Amino acid sequence: MKRHVLAAAGFALASLSLVGLSACEQGKPRHPPPDPMAVAPPADAAGGPAPAGVLSAGLPKRPEAAGFFLDRVGAAIDPRSRQPAVTPAGQATVFDGFGFDAPAKAPGKGVDLVVDGAAYGTVYGAARPDVASFFKAPALVNVGFKAVLPAGALAPGAHTVVVRVVAADGKGYFDSPTVAFTVN
Repeated sequence: MKRHVLAAAGFALASLSLVGLSACEQGKPRHPPPDPMAVAPPADAAGGPAPAGVLSAGLPKRPEAAGFFLDRVGAAIDPRSRQPAVTPAGQATVFDGFGFDAPAKAPGKGVDLVVDGAAYGTVYGAARPDVASFFKAPALVNVGFKAVLPAGALAPGAHTVVVRVVAADGKGYFDSPTVAFTVN
């Protein structure tokens, strides 16, 4: 009698296991998160995200220096240190680099460029792990910026650019030194 009870119990367990396994094979309905790559962000003429508006408009200038580096103005790499900085006419002019609120050692609210006295918004927040590593400040990872002025926006000749970093608190901005470049 004990054998029949044990055999029946074993059969019941085996049957339940098979039912459980067969349910797994049917699969559960899944609701995966949306694919972040499925929808492209708005693009500017160069195919990147659209720049922000001019964020520094109406804000007071702060006396401290901006934490910044201008990697490129068009074809001119490191235009502040490698003078003369020359870029060809007749093509879009790309400005890129990084900027942050140096006194707070934190990302700014954004970066504007002032080219020949006119302010332009940038796309701000690109990953720059090199900046965070150099300054030993993990918060400074997403401080890269980029702006593109379309072909013909800058006439041939001498020009200037200032990197304007909006403070982390959004209540002012810091200007970089003026960087000269030439469009030929």
